[in-house]
Amino acid sequence: MSNEATVQSSLRISKGNLKYQSQPSQFQADVSVGNGPTPGAVTVSKFGTDINLSQLAAPGLCRLMNLDATNYVEWGAYDLDSPLGQFTPVGELLPGESIVIRLSRFLGKQLGTGSGTPSIDTGITLRLKAHGASCICLVEAFDR
Repeated sequence: MSNEATVQSSLRISKGNLKYQSQPSQFQADVSVGNGPTPGAVTVSKFGTDINLSQLAAPGLCRLMNLDATNYVEWGAYDLDSPLGQFTPVGELLPGESIVIRLSRFLGKQLGTGSGTPSIDTGITLRLKAHGASCICLVEAFDR
C-alpha cells in the first residue's frame, strides 16, 4: 500500500505592514508498519524528558503538542553519552501549539562522513524540556 497518511499545513501572518499567507499544502506519505501512536501523553519536566520510541521499528511521522496553558516546551536531541548530557534544542511549542515532524530514520545512530551509512548506535534520543513548570505533552509517533 501507499499514501496511508496525509499531512496538511499552512501559515498566515498579519502584523502591521506584514501580510503573508502560504498556500495550503498537503502531501501523502507511506506508512509501512501499523505501529503508533506512541507514547501518548507524557509529563515533561523542567530538566527534560526523553521520549520512549521503543514500540516503533523505524520512527517516521510524529505529532508533538503542548497541552499546557501557560508554559512552553523545547524539543530536540539529547546525547546521553556526552560527559554532562547535552541537549540541543531544535524547536519549541508555545502553550497549546502542535507540529507534525518526520523523525530521521537514523535517530539514535551516528553517520559516517562518506556514504551516510549508520555506523554505530548512540545515546541520542528525542527529548522535550519544559520551561516554567512541568507540562503534559502529547507525542504521537508512528513507524515510517
